[in-house]
Amino acid sequence: MAFDKLKNKRIYGEQIYFIALSLSLVASFIINTTFMVYFNVKHLNWINYFSFGLLMIKIFAFDRFNIKQYLSIIIIIFLAVSSWRNTQINTVMIMFGFILGAQGVKFKRIIQQYFRINFSLILLTMLYSLLGIIRNLVFFRENIFRYSLGIDYPTDLAAYVFYLCLAYCYLNYKKMNLQRWLLILGVALSTYLVTNTRLDTLLIILIVPTIIIAKRAKATSNQYLKFIASSFWYLSVILPYIFILLTVNFTFSNPIMVKLNQFFSGRLTYGQQGLNSYGITLFGQKIVEHGWGGIKGLKMMQQNPFNYFFIDSSFVRMLLINGTIIGMIAFIILISISIHETFNHDYILPACIFLVVLSSIIDQHMLEITYDPFILSFLSIISKKVNGGFNHDEAKKLYIG
Repeated sequence: MAFDKLKNKRIYGEQIYFIALSLSLVASFIINTTFMVYFNVKHLNWINYFSFGLLMIKIFAFDRFNIKQYLSIIIIIFLAVSSWRNTQINTVMIMFGFILGAQGVKFKRIIQQYFRINFSLILLTMLYSLLGIIRNLVFFRENIFRYSLGIDYPTDLAAYVFYLCLAYCYLNYKKMNLQRWLLILGVALSTYLVTNTRLDTLLIILIVPTIIIAKRAKATSNQYLKFIASSFWYLSVILPYIFILLTVNFTFSNPIMVKLNQFFSGRLTYGQQGLNSYGITLFGQKIVEHGWGGIKGLKMMQQNPFNYFFIDSSFVRMLLINGTIIGMIAFIILISISIHETFNHDYILPACIFLVVLSSIIDQHMLEITYDPFILSFLSIISKKVNGGFNHDEAKKLYIG
């Protein structure tokens, strides 16, 4: 009887997507923690490659695209795989798999799955680090303790908190009230006290006015609010461009640039160093970096701090490491989401994308599935005209047996 039920079980592409998403979220999260003393990164990457294979099955066996659309998908997948081989970093390939595989999957469900899994994982990681099961790495800045609570680096912990707060506000933005906003501000203060991350804490605080503007602009006829909310999409273009220009033209002889470099915690210096040492390529390249993150990074910080070199900005990383083609595709996808929703007078997602862009100017996490789920909305929301994905009434199904 049980076998007969299994034999007649229908498998939907959406189910495949969420299995892949759950596996990759867990595997990718663990890679960024001190749990790695118990794991081999190669084995966890096998899980990510398995998830990528599931996404390819969904795209080519379940989703409905025309020939031109499938051709575009094949080209993008080929470029993403080439980027992985050139850079020896698989995060962009995995992320593109989830972007292209999200056709027909409700975006709100993606964010719900992301929030449930990452919130549970971060709480467990903090608990295990405090219990001493895994290491709680402690870093120093100007004699200030900075705790990572089981994550590889305090800034990464703050980035996780930022994206979780953003996901929470996206899921509950209609219910957001004074108490919930105070909760977000309380989380920001707690994050600062634990990690001493100034820029990421500021980003968490900025969630409050940005989402409030997006919420009120949708519900009001106030043209001033609508103007501000409508500006999120083009600010998401202008600000990364300005940051890249600052990086390219940075010089210590300019006191204003020196102050900006200090504000960005030296990111202009290291970005320019990367540009001068490696240059920009079309299809990406392998760049050897030495960051503070993880147990090895902490040892380097204590023993050889001058060996540090890491490109934090996602936009500079895309140009240097992933290559201009992949970088442009990713950026076009991101901005297309904002433009689409803004023209439909729905500002919550453009507000979230704007905050993601601000975060990505200083952090490297924009194309990492374990951090940023918002770019996954591209085919989930944009391609409403595409006749495919999963309308469950007319979905392509696979029967077992």
